Amino acid sequence: MLTSRSILVAIAVAVTALGSARKADGQERLLGPAISSVAPQAPARSATAQVLTISGANFSDGLSLTVVEPDGRERRYTGTAIQTRRETSFKVSVVLAATGAYTLIVTNPDGAASDPFVLKGQPAAQLPAAARITPKIDRVLPEEATKDPLPQRLAVTGERFVDGLSVYVTDPIGTVYQIKGSALGSFTATSFSVSVAIEMTGDYTLMVTNPSGESSNSVTIKVVARRRLQ
Repeated sequence: MLTSRSILVAIAVAVTALGSARKADGQERLLGPAISSVAPQAPARSATAQVLTISGANFSDGLSLTVVEPDGRERRYTGTAIQTRRETSFKVSVVLAATGAYTLIVTNPDGAASDPFVLKGQPAAQLPAAARITPKIDRVLPEEATKDPLPQRLAVTGERFVDGLSVYVTDPIGTVYQIKGSALGSFTATSFSVSVAIEMTGDYTLMVTNPSGESSNSVTIKVVARRRLQ
């Protein structure tokens, strides 16, 4: 049977827990989203939409992304513009037509917003014309990989791959890995191989970004558990 004292103690515990979620000024603080990184890190200026991978924490279903351009104009991306959302990452196609600093803010449906994240668009003119092209992935083999802590080779075929590109792999829980340099092999404009450690079962996604910052489409790779020998 609850006594008046036990009820008061329960209320005090609840108030203490609520107080831990308040700001110093006494205003309630929502557990908001946070941006930790954006890939590619320094995209080139382009009138064509580019795919950005936003990594961080507390990204809720139904979020929106506000992009403040260097001249102060705002663009808001929501709904189907937000792709492959997970709690720790999502992808969005944005137009970065001007050189300079872009400010990114994620807002969850409850109104909680991230701190501003500054992304600097680079002048495309500084890069060779051959590098200012958008890559395209047609296929990744194997289409169904086996979970293995040891790196395994994936074969990527497509179009307009430029030497020096980066590969971004997103695992089933939303963690994004950048792979480049010696992890890439057999490189041509239409194919290359990439060495990846695949340590979870589920759906991975793979995307390519050329040195100019132009990004490809994303391709899904299904990962299954290694079959036990009978």
